[in-house]
Amino acid sequence: MSTATEWEPLFGEAEVPEEVAEGWLNGLGVNRAAPAQVLIALLDAEHATFLFRRDLPDGVLDAAVTHPVKRVWATAVDSGQLTAEQWDRLLAATAHLGLHKALTEIAEEERSARLTSRGAVGIERPPSVDARPPATPAEIAAWAEQVPEIPAEDRTYALWWVAALYGDPDAMRQLAGSPKLWVRRSVARAPHLPAEVARQLGADEDRIVRLFLTESCADAPPEALLDVWTWWQGSFSFPGRPRNHPNFPEQDLLRFAEDPQPRMRLLALDDKRSTAELVERFGRDPDPEVRLRAAEDPRLSAASAVRLTKDADSAVRGQARRHPALPVPVLLSLLLAPESARDAAANRAVPAAVMLRMVELAHRRLR
Repeated sequence: MSTATEWEPLFGEAEVPEEVAEGWLNGLGVNRAAPAQVLIALLDAEHATFLFRRDLPDGVLDAAVTHPVKRVWATAVDSGQLTAEQWDRLLAATAHLGLHKALTEIAEEERSARLTSRGAVGIERPPSVDARPPATPAEIAAWAEQVPEIPAEDRTYALWWVAALYGDPDAMRQLAGSPKLWVRRSVARAPHLPAEVARQLGADEDRIVRLFLTESCADAPPEALLDVWTWWQGSFSFPGRPRNHPNFPEQDLLRFAEDPQPRMRLLALDDKRSTAELVERFGRDPDPEVRLRAAEDPRLSAASAVRLTKDADSAVRGQARRHPALPVPVLLSLLLAPESARDAAANRAVPAAVMLRMVELAHRRLR
């Protein structure tokens, strides 16, 4: 554990460069070890872009909606994450402003959107709040027949009426066998499916059906998740999928340690039987994606973490700069360099008290 005196070189008499100050604020905003106190201090420094995070500690958005600086509360509005109670507080705090009416309209639009979309990602909105889906097998078949054919390359959202039937296992069984691609893609967005339907869609000839299943359905089979992992890099809408899916294989992954395909090879570190030695070996792998996975591993040695901060690949360098095993003197040098300040400020090893002083110093520099 580091001591307070070790961090004092960060706060010398000389001002930090403007690029370093900006890097600190940006990095601390995405530092998952930063407590609410630090993030609220960032708001007071008029830095609010981190409000788009989906994992904010309690109290941060509450502080943002009543903040006196427009840039802060406006970013909270843009984040699309405000609860009804937070909207009420924001509207009360801005009642004296000329744009209060516009804010009220935005709040109402968000409320209506949540009602009609049922809060699901990747699903189209119903035509109205009181829209009703088909109710009988015959009606379901008739509605499915009306769905147009689409080319495989089309970007699609799940049909609202199929989504409205997600709680009906028999309807899902019926629609999963549809020859209409859009219908099967819509079924694949269901949060839960009967096991046989999940297996059927997991082997569908359309890769987007398989992708939607692994992103949205808790019952996606392991083999489908592994298949999608080989070709899908992930999305902002479903961060971490398919690799963070509860059904993603966790055992017998060491067999991939020698796999010629890098994305399969790196999975070996997810096996509970994997060792620190394998982490070190992967830290020297010829493929940057495998080295990146090693740089994420908490078992990586301090020496290897330091070496990877100078890796030829920028993503590997950035991840290594965030590794908590870095010695404090190395982390200090990274925090003071414009090209590495942001990544280093996102390092969980930075103590909260140091984070607060960094915010204060950076804010003073940028005012």
